Amino acid sequence: MLFCEHCGVHVRGSLQRCPLCQSPLSGHREENVYPVLPSVQKPLRRILRLAAFATVVIAIVCSAVNISLPQTGWWSLFVLASLASTWLVVGITVRKRGSPMKAILWQLAAISAVTFAWDLCTGFAGWSLDFVLPILIPCAQLAAFIVLWALSMRPPDYLFTLTSCILAGLAPLILLLCGALKVIYPSVICAGISLAALAGLLLFKGKELRDDAVRRLHL
Repeated sequence: MLFCEHCGVHVRGSLQRCPLCQSPLSGHREENVYPVLPSVQKPLRRILRLAAFATVVIAIVCSAVNISLPQTGWWSLFVLASLASTWLVVGITVRKRGSPMKAILWQLAAISAVTFAWDLCTGFAGWSLDFVLPILIPCAQLAAFIVLWALSMRPPDYLFTLTSCILAGLAPLILLLCGALKVIYPSVICAGISLAALAGLLLFKGKELRDDAVRRLHL
């Protein structure tokens, strides 16, 4: 049987490293006693390749039609930008699928940046800051609470990302105080929800939050 000198535990099977600390294992290796799980990578990879091929076909067809009919305006650029934005969000989801909480935080940042870029490139009417951001942040907070409840996650696994999502909800309030917003109510509601969530986090998980901050900051 294999033995991890760092953790002081015995490990069955033919693993090369300890599943707890990833240190090299010593001792006699046995036949693999764990069941071989079917890989989910191939179906996912096949779906992504099909989607990528469909994206390329759509981009080529739209560009060809637009070049053939230039009097209709360069609408194909919006199609290409939409496809690129969609793949950015999909790519983040696929890359971070092993860590749902981090995926939510990355999605929040990516979608916020994409919508702001769209608003900026179309004349900047302010809809990305007035409506999308104040609505998107509470949705991300709700998704984070659902994920940690459904997966029964331990505090160290979700406190940093959850706190980041909650603190992000104060950004619309800061923009409002700086006079960068035209519509008040969505940002006020978003800030109120975020402050309530922050108060609940401090009241119910204050000790765990402090311990996590000490661990991350090496204090």
